Amino acid sequence: MNRILLHFLFFPFIVLVFSSFQPIEKPRYIVQKIADLVSVKIPDTFQKLNDDQMADKVVTPRKPLAMFSSLNGRAEFTVSVGNSARNPWEDKDLKMMAEFQKSNIRSIFSSVEFIQEKMVKVHGQQFVVFEILSEIKEKGKPPIRKYSHIRYTIRKKNLLVFNFTCNESERPIFEGMSSEIMDSIKF
Repeated sequence: MNRILLHFLFFPFIVLVFSSFQPIEKPRYIVQKIADLVSVKIPDTFQKLNDDQMADKVVTPRKPLAMFSSLNGRAEFTVSVGNSARNPWEDKDLKMMAEFQKSNIRSIFSSVEFIQEKMVKVHGQQFVVFEILSEIKEKGKPPIRKYSHIRYTIRKKNLLVFNFTCNESERPIFEGMSSEIMDSIKF
């Protein structure tokens, strides 16, 4: 009798728990052309930011070519070009540039863990890939931890930077998406 009562009480709980799980829908991707230079597939759940929105998010002397943000603002994808007029790069400089950028990354954050660093060829274009976990510590504030998937390439003497960033806690949600975006880059 106790066993039947236990099943009777436990069954509604199990139904309630399993009915609350919603499968995560895979986003649809939309091809975006950026500055008549490159195209990339962006999730339909991301919005393109205008100049004012970019200025609020990024403090840099050179505005990004394009920036996209998840609707909740917790993940961003940015395409930027380096200052190549003063420092023109050659394709053969990619490995040297990677070391320079790695040093730059280390100097920006309080701590950095390089999860992955490699060179890949995507659609005929060579890229340096860094996946990092970064942390910024400010006195009196909790540390800010981020996951970033960054790809650098040199195209027509220009350094191009593709950067997907989200909160470290949301890495499991966005990590696959970042790779999907990066692997869609075409010139």
